[in-house]
Amino acid sequence: MNRRDALRAILAFSALAVFTRPAAAFQPKARARVDRSLILGDIDIVAFVDVPADAAIAWSVLTDYNKLAEFVPDMHVSRVISKPGEVPHVYQKGDKTWLLLNMPLEMVFRMDETPSTRIKFRLVSGNIKKMFGEWLIVQKGAVTRINYRAHMEPGLLSLRAPGDHLLIESDIENMMNAIGREILKRMSSASSL
Repeated sequence: MNRRDALRAILAFSALAVFTRPAAAFQPKARARVDRSLILGDIDIVAFVDVPADAAIAWSVLTDYNKLAEFVPDMHVSRVISKPGEVPHVYQKGDKTWLLLNMPLEMVFRMDETPSTRIKFRLVSGNIKKMFGEWLIVQKGAVTRINYRAHMEPGLLSLRAPGDHLLIESDIENMMNAIGREILKRMSSASSL
């Protein structure tokens, strides 16, 4: 084998190793974009994360409302407060540190589910003025894309600072990456059974 053939073999093996590595070794890399109104402080969020996993597992993670606080950063409590068979209402409590201030968050969301593809959410009560959005699950071959869109009107919690949208983007990316890791963890557990 000459040097050129050896180099080709190494490159082919490296490519094979990258594309066939186990899902557990994959680290999600979320992307988020935040637009913030200069006058009212309204926040519009668009984010996604791609995960080499089955859409059904992604759905099970996103709708496991009682366990979200176990893996979503800054969330301390998440639980379904509606009765079985009713449209899910989810109580969530957490906090955000924002410009050196710790702000507790306490909210109840109505979750309108379109099984295995979409969850629309709307704030029913809480200490922010208004919030609504959706989760969308899209399977593309071996990869599932988790899309997140939200509109928030923080009200009195709407402190502004130059570049604050970058802090929000970072928070959203951390949340999306945590969800991606949980999907991979459950995918790995399911495949080992």
